[in-house]
Amino acid sequence: MQFALTIGLGAVFAAAIFGYSFCQPFKPNAVLEAIPARATFVFKANDLGELLQSPVCGQLDKALGAGNTLKELTDANGWIKLAAASEIAVADIPFRNAGRSKSWAAASWVGWRSPWLRWKLEHTRNENLELLGKHAVWPIWQYSPPNIARGKSLTFALTDNLLLACLSESPADILHLLDTYDQRAPAHTQGQQP
Repeated sequence: MQFALTIGLGAVFAAAIFGYSFCQPFKPNAVLEAIPARATFVFKANDLGELLQSPVCGQLDKALGAGNTLKELTDANGWIKLAAASEIAVADIPFRNAGRSKSWAAASWVGWRSPWLRWKLEHTRNENLELLGKHAVWPIWQYSPPNIARGKSLTFALTDNLLLACLSESPADILHLLDTYDQRAPAHTQGQQP
């Protein structure tokens, strides 16, 4: 009897872990949950292709610096296909004091792909990718592509449903996105583009 109960509880526990890890239901507009309320501009696209076709892509290319484009950056990494299949929100956020350049933040819905993406990132051999540690339980990486704009840092983090990215003067700016996602800071929750 006790053995059957142990097996039954083990099966329920395994099913719960599997369901949480690989069966995340899509939540419309969830990408806006990680965009801080102080965003001055927010653009939401249905997928990476729509973002690459938008005028916002030109602004992102300019922020990345000469010799870098968002399209080339995403094409250079096979793992980006795991992160770019669903909604993406891009925002211009004034993290720093007046007079300094603004930061670009992005959130992409990854849902059930999150464990696979985390595994791929943790086992990559890309010399431009560095694990910076964790904030709460979320891992944070810094990606240093060649010729990135002077003084800029490209960091990203994975939550259970979202891939968050930040292009800014400080690698620590990604923490603002994570704190917003964890509801420690107010989020931009309007479900529509300005």
